[in-house]
This record gives sequence, C-alpha cells and structure tokens, in this order.
Amino acid sequence: MGTPIIGAAAQVPAWVPPTDVERALFEAKARQDWDGYLRVLFAAPTFAYAPKQLVDDDQLIAWVPHTVAHGPRYLAVYTRGELTTPRAGEVACSIALPLAPYVWWGEKLRGMVVNPGTPTEAFFPGARRKRRRWLALRDQMPSREPAGEAAAGALLTKYTGPLRGRLAMGLACGAHLSVHRRALWNDLTDVYADYRADTKILREAWGASSRAQWRRQLDFLLRGRNSPPQPEFVLRVRRGIARGAPGAPVDPRLWQRAAAETLYERGATESELVEARELIQRILRYEARFRADGLLPPDGHVASATGYDFGRAVSVARWGLGARYADRAEVEAAVIRAGSLCRRHYTSWSDFSAGYVLGRVLRFDEEAFGPMYASALAPHRILLDTPGSPWRTLAFAAPGG
Repeated sequence: MGTPIIGAAAQVPAWVPPTDVERALFEAKARQDWDGYLRVLFAAPTFAYAPKQLVDDDQLIAWVPHTVAHGPRYLAVYTRGELTTPRAGEVACSIALPLAPYVWWGEKLRGMVVNPGTPTEAFFPGARRKRRRWLALRDQMPSREPAGEAAAGALLTKYTGPLRGRLAMGLACGAHLSVHRRALWNDLTDVYADYRADTKILREAWGASSRAQWRRQLDFLLRGRNSPPQPEFVLRVRRGIARGAPGAPVDPRLWQRAAAETLYERGATESELVEARELIQRILRYEARFRADGLLPPDGHVASATGYDFGRAVSVARWGLGARYADRAEVEAAVIRAGSLCRRHYTSWSDFSAGYVLGRVLRFDEEAFGPMYASALAPHRILLDTPGSPWRTLAFAAPGG
C-alpha cells in the first residue's frame, strides 16, 4: 500500500514508498536486516544507468557510477520505483544481481550502492568479494519465475505515480499489457521494461527504429487504423440497428443482411460479402465464449473493437518514452488522448475490456482460444477483481459525463 512513512523527527517529511519493493527495502534497512534487504533486492528487477551511445553501439557497457563527495565511486543500482527521470545521454538498463565478475573489470569501484539519495539507500563496500555468499543467499530464495495463477500476470502500482485524473485513466486503459508483462501500470518516469527491451519491442513488433517511425505507429493506433477495418465496420452496422430498437437484441440474420446490403452498395465483391458474413459469425461465437468466461454479462455484446488499438497506444507511447523517442509531455498527451477515445467508444471498464479482447482475438487467435486469448482474459479478471485496481478506483465515465 502507498501509506506514508513518517520521519523520526518532526522536521523530516513523510515518505511514500514508490512501490511495495521500496517499502520492503526500507523496513529491512530499519531492522538492520541486511540479508533480508538483499533477498528483497535479488527478487526484484534492478537497473543501472549506462551511456546511451555505448548501449546503442552494443559495446561493452561501462555503468555510470555514483561518487560519494570527494570520495570513492560505487556502482549505482536502482529498483524500478526509484528510477530517475530521463538523464541526458544515459539510459536505464536491466542488471542481474549479484553482479557477474565482468561487471567489475577495469572499474575502480569501492562497491555497490542501492537507490542512492533515497530512504532505501544502502552501501555495500567490497561487493565484488561478496558474490559467492550473495549467490548462496539468492539460491535459497524461491524461483523468480511465476507459476500457477501468478503466471497470468500481476497488477503492480506505483504509489507516487498518477492515481487520479485523466492521465491515470489513460494509463489504466493500457493496463492489459502492463498486467500481462508485470510492469507498473502507472509509471511515466523512465523506461517501461528497460531501455534495450523498449527499443527492441518497438523495432521487432512495430517496425519502429526512429522517432518518426514510432510516431507514425502511435498515430495509427490513436486513429484506430492499426487493426483491420472489417470488424469495426460490421460492429458499426450492428450499433446502427440497435439504435432503432434500444435494449432489444439484434437478430444475427438482420445484422448479416444489413452488412451485406451496405457492402453491396459500395461495390463489394461476392467474396467480400462472404467474408463479412463469416466475420459476423466469428464475432457471435467469440461473444458467446466471452459470456461464459465473464468477459460479457449474460445479455451483453461488444460495442467496438477499437479498444485494442487505443489500449495498445498507451503501451507504444510508454515504450517511446523508454526508447528516448519522445519526452514525457508528448507521451502524456498521447496517453490522455487514448483514455478520451476509450471513453468515447465505451461505457465502462468491462465494456472497454471486452472490446480490447475482441480486437486482439479477431486478429491473432483464429478461434483457438489459446495464449492470445488467455493472456488477455487473465488481466481482465485481475483488473476487475483486485482491490485497489485502477479499474475499481477510477470512474470510467468522464466527470459530468
């Protein structure tokens, strides 16, 4: 929880641990339980900063040290909640602890410091000599690989990040992927995963290796033009029919006929008419499964599939920040825009989620109900069922809307 920790003296301001990891580190430090501190550290993602040019050129990394005033230098290691705002010429990269021997080669480092300048700061002089003991300590810990229900994802919150308002709402629209990837859902400090991972996913999954390419993909998503247009067309036809008889179910045959007539008037080919009829049948089958799995209420249907584009726009915007293709102001604007678009097309978090999942499975699942479906259904359940989830603390509708 994001409960403030009050300073020992009245003049010390209250401190809110950014995440549960920093709270656990603080508590272990307060007990002087350094083995406990290290167990928390070894179980968490950890990062160090490196010169961006070296990382981009795939050269041997020289980590940016932390220098004590007029004293020795330490390797600075950060937990995710204590990553700094983007630094000029430096990027945050994942680093495995305990440190491998090569990390220390050629470095005149006194040791390691964790989260320098914060309440969880801890110095470990001579860290390279402690690696064998630290490895033994780490090996005593449970596996970091999630299993069972934990493998479905995790809702991770930054208590010092956006928790209210339009920015938080927009970030929550990207929470399917955040939960699936076990990333903080509401963090815009620096990287999403780490610099190398953020640039890699944009390059390999989105064909974006530059700012211009990233912005182009983001704009496609915000316009709902990344996904194929056919699903949204047939759903729009159904919405038109439903407006004529509010509350009444739309007869599938009427839906198919209306879609075919519209396409015929536009000069569609016979194969395109057949594809539209088959698509409607696929949507109906998916909606039946959604009802069985709780994605839709017993009489519910999906309003729009564009939520898949809008939700992914949030993640692409955040990856762009981590890859240094944009500054925070530009990314915030994109995230707020995505949230506004979701509010325009949907009426609730569950309504939006069903649209997101339908857009995903129509594109990638082929009615297999396999990993592409399961990896969206699990975050849906986590986000709707977990106390403190943004889908339970943030109103979906705009104030006064």
